[in-house]
Amino acid sequence: MRSKVQYIFFFVAVILLLPNVLMAQTVMISYESLIQERIIWGGVVSILVVLVIFLEIVRRKQRKISKQSYLAQKEKITFLEAKVRDIEQQKTKPSRVNKPKFEEEVESLVGGSIQPTKQEVLSEIEVEEFTSSRMKGVHGDSLKVVENDDVGELTIMSTHNLGKSKLINPKEFIENTLEEVKPTLPENVSVAVQIGGAPMININQNVFEKAINALIRCSANTIEGNGKITVSLYASMGEAQVSISDNGKGWGYDGQDTDDLKTLDLAKKILKSQGATFDMNTQLGKGTEIVISIPNKK
Repeated sequence: MRSKVQYIFFFVAVILLLPNVLMAQTVMISYESLIQERIIWGGVVSILVVLVIFLEIVRRKQRKISKQSYLAQKEKITFLEAKVRDIEQQKTKPSRVNKPKFEEEVESLVGGSIQPTKQEVLSEIEVEEFTSSRMKGVHGDSLKVVENDDVGELTIMSTHNLGKSKLINPKEFIENTLEEVKPTLPENVSVAVQIGGAPMININQNVFEKAINALIRCSANTIEGNGKITVSLYASMGEAQVSISDNGKGWGYDGQDTDDLKTLDLAKKILKSQGATFDMNTQLGKGTEIVISIPNKK
């Protein structure tokens, strides 16, 4: 009888305690779920914060690039406007020169003025404008000239590093460069190409093309009559080397255009700032060779 009573008490105690045990387990499960939920939300918030920071960095970088491009274009426009004003002033205001003494003596002998007429003055100005421009080509009796703007473009390139460096095939780079520069050369100058094997190069293609094109055009200006420019690509000591050689009068000849000399200095400065080396060998009356070595940097 006593054991039956004990069993009854034990059964009642189990029934009374079972809801508390189940409730405790439920509370533990709910607490673990809450912790997991908070961890997930914390991860989501962290990802969103990182994404917002990344987007802000990209936005500021794009804004900086846009500002640099705007300033470069503004500087180029200012330079071109100043050049146009100079040309207009030359047309409207011919330079005054002192009358040589022998002209006064001749006038006293002939009893009249030997000053050129207005039409003659205009012709002299037109000739001066022509000689200060870069000849593009001669065909029959027509002369085609184009103003030399290499100094302006290279000036902008030397102060604003427009574009990004990327890994490119040097053969494709030379072919694209020559395709762009050939139409701007005089018809009396031919271009020969010698392309050999060379390692891949990591360069700012826009900057290099502008500098090399300007050097080729200036080399063409040293050639009188029919001449040739040879552009070669080859590898030396693990570097890609670009050679520009001509059979002109040689750089530094008497009467060479000062714009060409400025272009040479700017091109050297730009190429060296991009990690390239610049070597030049010129002989008056025989020609010039320019060698640009581009290191194989990653």
